[in-house]
Amino acid sequence: MSTSAAVAVAPSVRLGREQMERRFYLLAGCIFLIAVALGFKQFYLHGQAFAGRPLTPQIAPLVVVHGIGMSAWVIFLIVQSSLIVSGNRKLHMSMGIGGAVLAAFLVVVGLLTALGSVHYRPQTFGFFGGARHFLIIPVTDIVGFGVLVAIGFTNRRRPEIHRPMMCLATVFAMTAALFRIPFIRGPVGAALHGSYFVVLAPWIPMLTLGLLLGLVKWLMSGTWDRYFARGWAAIACVCVIQVFVAHTTVWDRLAALVTG
Repeated sequence: MSTSAAVAVAPSVRLGREQMERRFYLLAGCIFLIAVALGFKQFYLHGQAFAGRPLTPQIAPLVVVHGIGMSAWVIFLIVQSSLIVSGNRKLHMSMGIGGAVLAAFLVVVGLLTALGSVHYRPQTFGFFGGARHFLIIPVTDIVGFGVLVAIGFTNRRRPEIHRPMMCLATVFAMTAALFRIPFIRGPVGAALHGSYFVVLAPWIPMLTLGLLLGLVKWLMSGTWDRYFARGWAAIACVCVIQVFVAHTTVWDRLAALVTG
């Protein structure tokens, strides 16, 4: 192959990889939507909480707002990814501000929902060793989502950082949905039930999904995304650390302010 031909092929290869990467994020958004539909099927179809329990009466409106908001976030992610695939980057950037506002709203509502859940129904979290241990799970989940979205939004003009961070933020937010799916919750819960690491149980499906998405991205684009890998590794470290934090006296005292 001549030098001129090689130069002509190189941009074509890069363009092909870029298109595959854009399609990957659209695919990831669709996977998130399926996970949410499966995990919160009882909520969407019957207005019920996990295992067919009624919504906590004191915070029922908050739970509904939180559920609708998270659904809106996933749909927003799919729309944004579709705009990039179709080449409409200008509209994608314009809608980004709205996404940042929605994410900030979800962090506030998510924290209020988590605090209200353990305050009004502490008896429902016995699987995790009690409401105080459980509380660290949604707090870590919601704060982690907010931090990753903030990193992604700050780097919105650097797609190599923006895209993986927004995707991983949504992976983090999939924790509750994935752990509610019976064929996932069953074996994971059985393996860790009653153990010191039981609060790690909801994170395992989420981390597995993140790892699988990283591999799919590599296969589709032909390149290893170091930002995606570092982000996933950071999430994994946080999940492990929170196991030990949940068993500290400091956390127990803080959680007691909420659970009573």
